[in-house]
Amino acid sequence: MSQRRLRPHSTPDSPPGARQTTALGASARAALLCAVVCLPLLACSSTSRATAKALDEGKPQFASETCQQAIRSNQVHQTLYIGRLIATPVIVVLTAGSAAPLLIGGNVAMDTADRVDASKMSQTCGGPGRTGGQIATDVAGNAALGAATGAALDGVAGGDGLASRLSRFFFGGTASATAK
Repeated sequence: MSQRRLRPHSTPDSPPGARQTTALGASARAALLCAVVCLPLLACSSTSRATAKALDEGKPQFASETCQQAIRSNQVHQTLYIGRLIATPVIVVLTAGSAAPLLIGGNVAMDTADRVDASKMSQTCGGPGRTGGQIATDVAGNAALGAATGAALDGVAGGDGLASRLSRFFFGGTASATAK
């Protein structure tokens, strides 16, 4: 009985030149996918971070200790923002959508806190603040955009998914005529 020498990534039953996926290959693909998905998130910024970058360094309030403290204390919003960008879709998938209402509420609450703190920071550093009405409008717009985006993605698959149901609940409308 002759011993057949195995080439890397092949099995005795593989045709010559065939390669099979190994655990390392799957891990490398998963790492690449994670990098492709996660690296663009580094460019995303919370409202507090965007406000801090837009502050006028020429204003005398900017150099004050209270302004600098406000900027430092708002850095937590950036961490939370990136965390929820990653965690929200993962939790929705893991819970098959059942956690979506809780996640929407949590994201709305964190978005509101971020915007309120950004407004206070802007005022402390000599910039314009935002009114409660402006903040509420921005938060509602973001929530509606999220629901509409999910509903649009749902619509491609028949329109009976959780995002479509939530969108119809909040914004009215009926199930698509094509869904039977």
